[in-house]
Amino acid sequence: MKKTVLIIITIYFVAALHSCGLREAETPVTSRTTFIPPTSPDLVMINLQYSIIEKDINNYMQCFVDTNYNPRRYTYVPDVTSQIQYPIFQFWKLSNEKSYYTSLMSLTDPTSTSNLFFSNTTLNSFSDTAFFDADYLLRVDHQKPSVAKNLKGKVRLVLSADSRNLWSIHRWIDIKSDNADTTWSVLRANFSN
Repeated sequence: MKKTVLIIITIYFVAALHSCGLREAETPVTSRTTFIPPTSPDLVMINLQYSIIEKDINNYMQCFVDTNYNPRRYTYVPDVTSQIQYPIFQFWKLSNEKSYYTSLMSLTDPTSTSNLFFSNTTLNSFSDTAFFDADYLLRVDHQKPSVAKNLKGKVRLVLSADSRNLWSIHRWIDIKSDNADTTWSVLRANFSN
């Protein structure tokens, strides 16, 4: 009888241990990216910066106008020198943004540091349109030796709210502030397929 009770207690004990989670721990599924619903124009800038830091193509593309919810179309205006030098900018659209960024990320070590800094910023908002002006410094540690890793210039972004009241960029103007600077336009052109 004692032996039977001991076996039953042992079985209960083993079953209890098993059900209490003494098994191999599972790796939690967590997102490593940051994207804040852009309910104001300034949140688009934060999302843009995080998409660069985290090298996230989906979050990068979410910063741009979605024509399913907004009648505006995306336009990109490169700096004047790049506009002359790179014919690809004549027909630049959202698919070019995606292609360039995908290509850039494929030639950038995922563990390397990328950053986007804005300075001298101004943001003027109206009911459904906003204008963001800033100096920028973009650092991308890509593996293409013929292209600068530090890019500088001025940017004017025109943003709009869509039918969901979410903000996005529908016009991007890149401006070369100093002749010695390499702008974001040069990076786009050199990583376009």
